Amino acid sequence: MDETKYTVGEVSRITGVPKDTLLYYDRIDLFKPKYVNPGTKYRYYTYEQFWHLDIIICCRNLNIPLSAIRNILQMKDNQKIMDLMKEHQKYALAMSKYFAQVATDIDWYCEQYDLVKKADISTDITLEYFPEKKVIYAQDEKNIREYHVKLLEAARNILKQTDSFRRFSGFIMDPEGLKKNNFMKLGEYVEFHTEAQVEIEKEHIHTLPSGDYACCIVHVVNRQVDFSVINQWLKERHIEPELVLVEEIGFQLFEYFGQGYPCKVRVKI
Repeated sequence: MDETKYTVGEVSRITGVPKDTLLYYDRIDLFKPKYVNPGTKYRYYTYEQFWHLDIIICCRNLNIPLSAIRNILQMKDNQKIMDLMKEHQKYALAMSKYFAQVATDIDWYCEQYDLVKKADISTDITLEYFPEKKVIYAQDEKNIREYHVKLLEAARNILKQTDSFRRFSGFIMDPEGLKKNNFMKLGEYVEFHTEAQVEIEKEHIHTLPSGDYACCIVHVVNRQVDFSVINQWLKERHIEPELVLVEEIGFQLFEYFGQGYPCKVRVKI
């Protein structure tokens, strides 16, 4: 009695595996039809092959790569298959943690965007206390436009070793530039939201001192800033700025040169 043969279309209809996928499995020698008509080249599968396809479907639902599935089909040893599954489980748990971090970071980025939208220029000066914190800092005395490149180089180890992209950026500004209403940057710093233990060259570790700071919100437009409000406040109190920080409000992947982006000016007093 001839065994029942099933075409590619019939196997696809029965199992739900797309025809293109079945043809691909055939091309890579993962799941080949038992018979091929030499004249028409039509492919035919047999009843016993559905068992092998069940294994493939199960493994694909577990996101096991095709190369590992090939090994499983060849093993025919449940203990070895179990060992391979356990290894894949470790990978799955690691990826689960990674994608949970991705989801959290996207929420954080949306929160940062809300901060950008809500940040308004104000004529009010606030006095705020900030604790000491260490940041990764870079400057380039010969070419001030190169400080960002140097900062990326200094921070590359953290970028490699952390799953989170959350960070806070700011600039150390020339106090003389502030008084002249000129956005003159001495260098750039970044603080990462991570507990990764990585080695950073000492020359790139900078300490922002604790203390009271006079603060206001400004907008940077085409690298131009109006510092008149903070300058007037300092002048009225006869305060000479020694440390001026300009910190971006809300992490942004793009600088909006046309419409500007908000920053918080902090002058240590």
